[in-house]
Formats: sequence, structure tokens, C-alpha cells
Amino acid sequence: MSEQIAVTPSFSEEKVLTLLNQHYQLSGKIKALPGYCDQNILLTAQDNQYIVKIANTAESKTELAMQNAAMKHLSAKQLAVPHPIESNTQQTITEISDEQGHVFYLRVLSFLPGSFYADAAPSRHNSLLWKSLGQFMAQVNQGLNDFNHAGAHRYLEWDLAQGYSVCLEKKAHLNDKQQGIVESFLADYQAKTLPLLAQCSKAVIHNDANDYNLLIDEVNQPSTITGLIDFGDMVYSHVINDLAITCAYALMGQERPIDTLKEIVASYHHHTPLSDAELEVLYSLIALRLCVSVCNSAQAIKAQPDNEYLLVSVKPAWQLLTQLQEQNNFAVYCQLRHACGLSVDSGQSKTEITQFRKRHLGKTLSLSYQEPLKIVRGQGAYLFDEHGKRYLDMVNNVCHVGHCHPKVVAAGQQQMAKLNTNTRYLHDNIVNFAEKLLATMPDELSVCMLVNSGSEANELAFRLAKNYTQGTELLVVDGAYHGNTNACIEASPYKFDGPGGAGAAPYVHKVELPDPYRGIYQGNTVETSKAYADSVATALSAIEQQNKKPSAFICESLQGVAGQIIMPDGYLTQVYKQVRAAGGVCIADEVQVGFGRVGRHMWAFETQEVVPDIVTLGKPIGNGHPMAAVITTQAIADAFVNGMEYFNTFGGNPVSCAIGSAVLDVIQQENLQQHALETGEYFMTQLREVQQEFDLIGDVRGLGLFIGVELVEDRASKVPATEKTSALVEFFKGHQILLSTEGRYYNILKIKPPLAFSKANADEFIKVLRLGLAEIA
Repeated sequence: MSEQIAVTPSFSEEKVLTLLNQHYQLSGKIKALPGYCDQNILLTAQDNQYIVKIANTAESKTELAMQNAAMKHLSAKQLAVPHPIESNTQQTITEISDEQGHVFYLRVLSFLPGSFYADAAPSRHNSLLWKSLGQFMAQVNQGLNDFNHAGAHRYLEWDLAQGYSVCLEKKAHLNDKQQGIVESFLADYQAKTLPLLAQCSKAVIHNDANDYNLLIDEVNQPSTITGLIDFGDMVYSHVINDLAITCAYALMGQERPIDTLKEIVASYHHHTPLSDAELEVLYSLIALRLCVSVCNSAQAIKAQPDNEYLLVSVKPAWQLLTQLQEQNNFAVYCQLRHACGLSVDSGQSKTEITQFRKRHLGKTLSLSYQEPLKIVRGQGAYLFDEHGKRYLDMVNNVCHVGHCHPKVVAAGQQQMAKLNTNTRYLHDNIVNFAEKLLATMPDELSVCMLVNSGSEANELAFRLAKNYTQGTELLVVDGAYHGNTNACIEASPYKFDGPGGAGAAPYVHKVELPDPYRGIYQGNTVETSKAYADSVATALSAIEQQNKKPSAFICESLQGVAGQIIMPDGYLTQVYKQVRAAGGVCIADEVQVGFGRVGRHMWAFETQEVVPDIVTLGKPIGNGHPMAAVITTQAIADAFVNGMEYFNTFGGNPVSCAIGSAVLDVIQQENLQQHALETGEYFMTQLREVQQEFDLIGDVRGLGLFIGVELVEDRASKVPATEKTSALVEFFKGHQILLSTEGRYYNILKIKPPLAFSKANADEFIKVLRLGLAEIA
């Protein structure tokens, strides 16, 4: 059956007056009013004014009856809304027909005096008006709380419960830039808002308190909402949607939209308390309403490209979306709670948590900063404390594509709702993820083994190496750190030579740290590269003299814990050749530095123009989700098949693989490797400019967004400025930037932020760095 085409009524003035007199005993002068597909008329009678509405043929009588019932219900509660006028036969809906036989429904409503909210310039909107708006909508929602009607339980495109799917369907009508804006809000909605909506109450709502449906007392100094009209979009939905829609329109044209939002919401909450979940989803729902508006407008513009009104009318929505994109939803949520007189953090105090940790979580569990932070949220390059204070995160290379990236969160949520089990069952996710991951590697590295942490990955790498080479000896770089298991501690000079360490195990052989700034061979030259490589040759010679054989040489592709060190060019090329000639294999530890962070390449080992035999991955692979991987050759993997099964309960589970796959997708879709390159180069240039201003900076080094800034008391002697580095880190914390130190003397600023870090963030850091250096120098 073909869908019935709606017929718009077009009754003449004479016919309308005849119908009004016949059915309502009303007469007077009439004036046509704007209407989308209905006929709307203002009737001025001798003693009153009325609104006459003739609905198009597609309008359901049940839905019109619902509107009338709702208006009558609210009017009875003394709320300023129109009410239906009964006909001569005590009906509020009258059936009429035109000369062609089309049937229409006629209604007469009381007239509400006042000006439209839209008639007052945004610059004249004020605190009194916003408070009145919040109070009025709270009273409307309260008034409808005990109202229900069959006509409200319907599908409506403008119902925000349908907003996500409407935008997915129509966003193709937007240009690429506009799609990017809408998609960012949709991703946030899917990951963070949708899971909370089940906690939000539902009822029949007005659903369209826009600036042409709200009435105000006057346009020059508006202070009071005097009425609400047009109940045509009423629907049974989440009550918070009504406030979101109201705010979406009230915020347009405001220079400080969040201040406006706080006024409206605080007033609403005072009269109708909002739940925690409702407050948390509100910001996202406001953005969703705007996204629905711009998507629907884009479709209309495609159909009517010469309609200037459509182009102009959608501009305020785009402007507001752009303003909202600059905000953080958790920060806004905290501000709304504060405005409503609610505590932001309902958890334990920092003192209580600290005391519990000391008593029950082990005394070796450390805390950052003299005054520890309680961090409760993260988004992009930022972390947020329990009061909503925002901190720029400069050290978290785990949340690689940005804290709580919505696409990564959604991938985990969706798969967790379906299945999580082990690899003894067939599942697409592990195959899809492994295929994507291996596609980023050199062809020789064709086998992927999935585990849960970088430590696990390195321990497995050691087992693979021993099985393949039948060697026993391990070569490690001085100052390195490879994990927290026994085998990894024994492979980490940072640990076994540090506090509580017992020195190198007999099978572990340290080689010189290839540090071009502070090492025994300085500078990035052919000579220094060879000199550091000779240290490996010496260790291999010693192993041979003991009639032993190396199993592996493990080296971070860029040294992290040792001090953000960039090795001399060609170092690994020479070392790998020596190790392989001695019968060992070469392990590249990419746990900290992989996945595009270095900018020039996806993997940091590529900067040395080598292909490892084994690559270990961790930290950024799951963007905060605990997972890791070992990538190796077919030959090494085959040698591991010795009759003993290798099984990992959680490694390669469907949820982890879904998350890992989403991380790879985001890196590609958001061009984060190139972003790391460009942002890193921009940042390094500025850091070197600051270096010229302050002698305290001895060296600036890095690749992409893996950067180290070494502080020294004197550039000639390179005496480490350890205390000043610590003081500078605390200074940064006071300016809401989180930093840490690295290196043997803890005098190196460790800079490896999430790849969501921007040039604007770099500017922010540089400004504080200058202030801090001026204070402590």
C-alpha cells in the first residue's frame, strides 16, 4: 500500500467564518498565521481572541485529542497554556471537509497574549528571564507528571529518544566538517549518555519549548515567561528531554552559554529536583537536539537549495554546537551540580582513601604529588578531579587516543553486552583485530599472540626467544624497564640496580645506555652509534668466552624510564646484526612508544630502520583497557610448539579485541600519527625557544609526542637539577598541568600525552613552563 500523502487545508476566510459560526457560534475578524502544513488563524471576536487550527489530513484524531487533553490538564493546574474551546455539541475536535471531500479536524483554542521569546534579542536575555524559564518548564513537567494518553505513545522524529538514529540517517546531507562535529557528539551520546538514560524518568512531555512557542512579558527587558503554546510535538519520552530542548533554544546567541544553562537548570531544579543521571545527560541531550535540527535542516536545504531562510535559520544552531564542542561534558556537569547546590563528589574524601590504601593496599603503592589528586573522570587530553577541576595530562601514554574516547568505550560496551570468553572458542574479533594489527607490521612479523599487559608480553617474549635459540643469556640496556614480573624485573636495570634491587642476575648482561646527551659517548654521530654498539659486542664476546649463548637482546625502541632518550641513528642496525650473528634474537619493546606516537612511523623501531624478531606491545594498545600483544615471525612461533599448550585466560578475549580494533580504527580515522608528527614538531620548536631563554634547560629531545626536557644546574658540567625539576612538576600541578620526571636523577620532564594533545595544549604548557622556570631558576 502506498503511504497517504498529507493534504494541507486551504479554506477561504469566508468558509472559516461560516464554520466557526456554525459549530462554535463565534464571529469576528480573522487573520492567517504561519503554519508548516496546517492552517492556523487568529480570530478576533467582539470580546476575545482565539486561535483556530485546521490540521492536515495526516494528523491523527487521537493525537489531537491528546494535545487537547494535555492543555486542559495543565490549564486546570493554573499553568499559562491555551485550552480547547468546546463546540455547540461540547466537542473539542470538529470534523469538517472541503469541496474535494478531504476530511480535516478543526479546533479552537484560547489565545495567550504576549511576545515570542524569539522577538527579544539574545543580548537582552537576562538572569531573571532564565530563572523564570527554568521555573516555568519545571512546573509544566510537574503538571504533566500525572498525565497520560494513548496519543503520546507514538514514533516521532523529533523525540530525542530517536535523535541518534535520525542523525545517523541524515548526517550524510552535511559537509565533511559538519559531519565531524555531529559525529563527535553522537559518539559521546552513544558511549556516555545512552547507558544512563534507563535511570531517567519518563512521562508525557511538551517536547518543543522553542523560542517561538514560549511567550514573554516584553521584548526590551524580558523577565518572565508568560505562556507556552503549540502542543503538536508532545510525546511520551524521558522528562529530561524537555529541559534539554528548552535549553538548546535558550542558549542560542548567548556569548556564555554555560552561564545561561546554569541559571535555567538551577531554577528548574529548585522547583522540580533533577536526579544525578538527569543532570549528567543534560549537556549531551542539548547537543543531540541541535544535531537533529542541523541534520533535518541539511536535508531540507538539499531539497530547497535556494531557500535563504533555511540557510540563515540554522546558523545559530551551528554556532552553539561549535561553542559546546569547546566544553567538557563532565566539567559542565560539575558546574550544574554546583549551581543546583549539590556536592560534586559523593565519594570518600582524599584522606579516607589515602588511609585505606596505606592499611589495605600495600605500602609500595605510590602516589603522585605532595598533595595527591583524586581523579574521577577523563576526556581527551584532560583529567578531572572530584570537583570538576580540569588538568592537562602530559604523561599518560596509556590512554593513547584520548581518555575515554567514545568510539573505544562504545566498542567495549557493545561487545561486553554480547559475549566475553576465552580463545578456546572461535570468534571473529580476535581474527579481525590480529589482521589489522599485523597489517601495520613488516611482512616478516606475521604471528600475533595476545596477553594482558606489557609485563606479560615481555615475559612471553623471553620464553619465545629461549625456545627458538636454546640460549640462556639476556642482554639488556642500562637504565631500562621492561615490567613487574620476576623475569621482567631481572631484565630491568632500573629495578635491579635501584632501591630494593639485588643487582643483575648471572644470566643478565648490561650494555651501555646509548644516551647522546649524558652518556659516555655524546652526540648523534656515526662514531657514537658505533661506540655504543661496541658495548654490545663486548658483552657478546664475554658470553661466548663463558661457552654460553645469548637468547635475546631486548631494547625499548626509544628509552622511556631511562630518560626519554633518542638513540643515535644506526645503533640498532649494528646491534641487531651482532646479536643475530651470535645466535640471539632481537626484541623491540614498544610498550611505551608504539602506535604512531613517534609521528614519522607507526612503530618506533622503524626510526632505526630495523625489523625486530619479536615486538612487544602494551599500554596504548587498549587505550586504558588491560591488554597487550607479542608479534613475532612464523619460525619463532613454530619453535614454541613443543607439546606444552600456551593458554591465556583473558588474552585475546572478544571484548579486548573489540577495544583494540577500535583503537586502531581511531588512529587511522583521526590521522593521529600525522597529528603526533605535526604537533610534536610544533611543540619541540617552542621548547627549544624556551631553552634559549633559560640555562636550566640542558637538552630538549624527542620524536613526535615522545619528548624529554632535561634540567641541569650547569650546562657545561650537566649537574642534574633534580630538586628544581621536582619543584617545577609541583608548579605545573598548581597550574592544572600534570607532569612527571624520568631518568636516573629524576631531572627529566617526561612528556608523552594522549595523542588528543593539540597545538593549543602545547601553547598552554609553554606559557606555564616560562612562568615556572622564571620562579625556580
